[in-house]
Amino acid sequence: MLVKRGAGISGSQKPERPENKCSSCELEDVLEASHDGLFITDGDGNVLMVNSAWERICGIHRGFVIGKTAQDMVGEKFYTESAAMTAIKAGKKITIMLEMTRGEKIGQKIMATGIPIWGTDGRIRRVVVNVRDITEIIYLKDLLEKTRQLNEIYAAELEQMRLQQITRDCDVVARSPETKRVLEMAAQVAKVDSTVLITGESGCGKEVVANAIHRLSERNEGPLIKINCGAIPENLLESELFGYEAGAFTGAKKQGKPGMFELAEKGTLFLDEVGDLSVNLQVKLLRVLQDHEVVRVGGIKSIPVDSRIVAATNRNLREMVSSGAFREDLYYRLNVVSIEIPPLRERREDIPLLVQYFLERINKRYQFNKRFSPAVVDRFLSYSWPGNIRELENVIERMLVMTEDEEIHSRHLPACMQGPMPPDAGRLVLPHDVSLQRAVEQIERQLLEEALRKYGSTRKAAVALDIDQSTVVRKMKKYRIPSPLETQSSPGLFDDPRLKV
Repeated sequence: MLVKRGAGISGSQKPERPENKCSSCELEDVLEASHDGLFITDGDGNVLMVNSAWERICGIHRGFVIGKTAQDMVGEKFYTESAAMTAIKAGKKITIMLEMTRGEKIGQKIMATGIPIWGTDGRIRRVVVNVRDITEIIYLKDLLEKTRQLNEIYAAELEQMRLQQITRDCDVVARSPETKRVLEMAAQVAKVDSTVLITGESGCGKEVVANAIHRLSERNEGPLIKINCGAIPENLLESELFGYEAGAFTGAKKQGKPGMFELAEKGTLFLDEVGDLSVNLQVKLLRVLQDHEVVRVGGIKSIPVDSRIVAATNRNLREMVSSGAFREDLYYRLNVVSIEIPPLRERREDIPLLVQYFLERINKRYQFNKRFSPAVVDRFLSYSWPGNIRELENVIERMLVMTEDEEIHSRHLPACMQGPMPPDAGRLVLPHDVSLQRAVEQIERQLLEEALRKYGSTRKAAVALDIDQSTVVRKMKKYRIPSPLETQSSPGLFDDPRLKV
């Protein structure tokens, strides 16, 4: 039943005609049947009527409401804000979110829409407020947000598992986002037969990436043939690459010899230091890449070849093209997909895992049981490693072989690594000459990684960093940070880890 105040909705003082009275009753029945709560005031905010749905939603009996103004309801702390008064002040339809602060539904979230009704005199005569309980909607929204967060966590974990599978399959050590990005590119390009050009400083792991491309490709059951173009004299390199026929030159085998392209049939041919090729051999290599055929030295017959080409160099081929030292057409034939490997000094997060990897391998090879002191690991982290991973491996092997003690200390370091520690050693490490945005991202990623490792969950890490858990999950995905469980099991950057077998 609708409760009226004064003259009811119409406010008319004239006697009602029977048909009008019937229409009024029907209107009251319609309003009372509404599932939404209805709260009606006059133009001054005086409450005229409410329906049963309003009582149910707000938890307030209509007896407390009729005779009051909408502003009284706020003043007496029934709820936090009045949609009716807001609509009157604004002179237009207004929707607000409010919270019940008194009655049976304290704390309940409500959406209220106040709609002013204008008279012919240009003044507001009535305000109809439509009220809906959005507690369930908010619950569903929160549930949806939690589901979204879980999906992000699962997606991040699946991505991490995929990267872990790649590192296991390819025997690659990777923790930094730079190295993981390289592995992702290798996994992507391995699906097709496009020619790949791997660039990077000497010793940074170009051959390891070439191995990964082959092992992840459909050609992995075929041979992986490797040749260093800078380590063989030109006259011998030509016969090694393309093969030769019987009697092609003095000392040639009577039956001739197949070249690397033929040996790599149905597999992969890795041309290391391709930038060292002479212009003459560049022309012949270009012809093979274009025609997929080789002609042996001393021969005239074209031999079809089916091998995937992966090339690598530590030289700047673009500059060599500009200077005329490298053919432009060959450069573009090789550089279909380019993978650049950053130097070790720009991915220091990989150093602890690389140290542990080489330590275990060398200990096993020589039946040692040696370990590094925290000070040595700190020095490894702060050193610039101009020779990259190859230098790191050599230094570790030299220290293990030349030291009698079970624990290796700073005094056992090579002379080039002796001296005062840099002020940032063991702390947040940034690559040189980076933009402010890149530096901020590096610091953010390292802080997130350390918090996840320390606290073991995204929720606790979020509390420690004073950010939302969803933000932690989103940034884990952005920076490809391992899941907390794996992060806990890996040596921390700030922990002075004792790496041992």
